[in-house]
Amino acid sequence: MDKFSKAYVDKHRVIPDAVDLIPFSEQVDKTRVPKANDYIIERHIPNLFDTPYHHHTSVELNFLQECEMTYSFSGASAALKADRLTVFWGAAPHRVIDVAGQGQITNIYLSLGQFIRWGLPKEMVDAVLGGAIIMAKPNQHNDADWFNRLYSERAQKTKPWQRVHLDEIELRLRRLALEGWETLVNVPGLALPEEISHQAMTHVEMMLRYVADHFTIPVTAQDIAAATNLSISRANALFRQVMGTSMKQHLMRTRLSHSRMLLTETDDKIANIALDSGFATLSAFYEAFTKATGETPAQYRRTARKVNPFIAEHSKV
Repeated sequence: MDKFSKAYVDKHRVIPDAVDLIPFSEQVDKTRVPKANDYIIERHIPNLFDTPYHHHTSVELNFLQECEMTYSFSGASAALKADRLTVFWGAAPHRVIDVAGQGQITNIYLSLGQFIRWGLPKEMVDAVLGGAIIMAKPNQHNDADWFNRLYSERAQKTKPWQRVHLDEIELRLRRLALEGWETLVNVPGLALPEEISHQAMTHVEMMLRYVADHFTIPVTAQDIAAATNLSISRANALFRQVMGTSMKQHLMRTRLSHSRMLLTETDDKIANIALDSGFATLSAFYEAFTKATGETPAQYRRTARKVNPFIAEHSKV
């Protein structure tokens, strides 16, 4: 048990860094949406609160320690258990209605674009976007150490650290997809923030799925718009409204994210990685990658493996 955990479970139930513990009643929806290529991590003392249901467009990863908690998602109850990773899309209005035990919850917030951009297994993406609240099976991993470490490193906000943390979160979700999960409840017809209509979100989901399915081949923003039967100007406006970026930028980020995964987890030649990530030429890949990361692909590969030996070791498997 690390120092944080020992401090937490002492007789006074004192948690260091108490200033970072944000009561649920003070949550503000718009602050739960991270910037592109980033994430938000927070730690709370879970309590009941009487505020109205809140919602946002981020995907949440929740982890309880030494307590259990019941959420109400649009009136449907979901019982979250201790030491079990839970994942859901925050577009479903939710609030805490019961807490058992004295403990803590750690929340990781991912933008919807990041969640889609990773190209996670379709079954998981469909489940989460379809309104399922999914929970990892028991006794799979010691996720407590992982969440504690991510939280302790929350101040590390340089690009290399952000890359490493996002890589780890992506790998954890991929493992969850492979191992399977329990569905706590399904919440159809997710409610979205008032400024984003259901029709707009439906179009954006179609665009996100099209990019996830086709980014490895030469597609353009016009192709993405055509997949939704919208004009390029209308499609781009809707996409920017929801995702905060243009379709072209999202397509580029998707390709670069995929290339970073291949550079980190495989020993494939850089030329092959460029083509597998949807770049028409090696020079175009080098130019885009270096501009986005400040490193060449080869430098990135060396840095990622040096900073995170865990990824380096598992890339050999």
